[in-house]
Amino acid sequence: MKIAFDAKRALNNATGLGNHARILLNALMRDFPENEYFFFTPKAKDEFFHQLHGSFKIFFPETKLQKSFHPLWRSFGIKSQLSETRIDIYHGLSNEIPFGIKGSDFRTVVTIHDLIFLKHTEQYPWTDRQFYTLKTKYAAKRADKIIAVSHETKNDLIEIYGVPEKKIEVVYPSVDISFQADITNTQLPSKYNLPPKYILNVGSFFPRKNQTNLIEAYSLIANQIEEGLVLIGSNGRMKEEILKLIHAKKLEHRIEILSGVSNEDLPAIYRNASVFVFPSLFEGFGAPVLEALFSKTPVIATGGGAIEEAAGKNSLFINPRSAEDIADKVLKVLNNESLRQQMIDAGYSHAQTMTDTVFAKKVMNIYNEVCSV
Repeated sequence: MKIAFDAKRALNNATGLGNHARILLNALMRDFPENEYFFFTPKAKDEFFHQLHGSFKIFFPETKLQKSFHPLWRSFGIKSQLSETRIDIYHGLSNEIPFGIKGSDFRTVVTIHDLIFLKHTEQYPWTDRQFYTLKTKYAAKRADKIIAVSHETKNDLIEIYGVPEKKIEVVYPSVDISFQADITNTQLPSKYNLPPKYILNVGSFFPRKNQTNLIEAYSLIANQIEEGLVLIGSNGRMKEEILKLIHAKKLEHRIEILSGVSNEDLPAIYRNASVFVFPSLFEGFGAPVLEALFSKTPVIATGGGAIEEAAGKNSLFINPRSAEDIADKVLKVLNNESLRQQMIDAGYSHAQTMTDTVFAKKVMNIYNEVCSV
């Protein structure tokens, strides 16, 4: 089978969508090497190119005009290259497929991560929302099959866009192979100067990630526990406000903020945390939650929706808008080693249902189903 992908994010993006794409592509190439894999991207950064392992071919815009206006190439110009390559299936990995692709001589699959731009409009400029809506709605209507990363996303597609339920398959994502490896290296990298015991949160510094309420919760219990609080994330527009809040609470000596943590170092940081707390207000799935479960770290997370799907029934769930509830649940885990161990064991078992092997197999089954119609 010849399988083509929109690989823009796999080859250029360091955050969630890029990680999702690289995890899937590497697992497919490893577990199903009999297929041919074609990656279409306007450009490719070396650091991400070297993170892809397997046999594949990369296709770039062909003309000077396409290179200059590569968003238009991805949305329109790519169609002729796909046909010339004589592919069997094209997979749009992040909410979109090229326009005019319906009726081509190949089948199409699209992964839709979330409709957050419609549910939390305050986080997106008006023009961005219009583009996202246009692309996602078109992909949902025209693709032969939709992969939703959670049941919450599936339900949103049915409710908001009227997509037939039978057209959508829920396939949970996985996490980087470094989290799935046997847990042997738990030595903390010394360069980060982390406290001996700590509560961990990982996520970009944006309003919906809700780190401010986590800090409020921590301030309520800081004098009752040994643990510091470690926040890991890329820069976001809330970072300055977070720093001001830490200063106002006089917690500079108890709270660490880390940016630019490497993928090699992150698993050990997860594994040494006393508990992972994820009070995000909305996620398409919640990969950091799954990273914590694979790392044998107990999870406290927002109840309901996709985050609860990722966390599994044996995690503890919070009202993310209540600092008191967050604080109470953290104390509950830190003060009860039996509960903590139970959460670790059950969470790790839950994570085994979402390995990259399971992920790739489910996606390949969809390819085979779509191509057999």
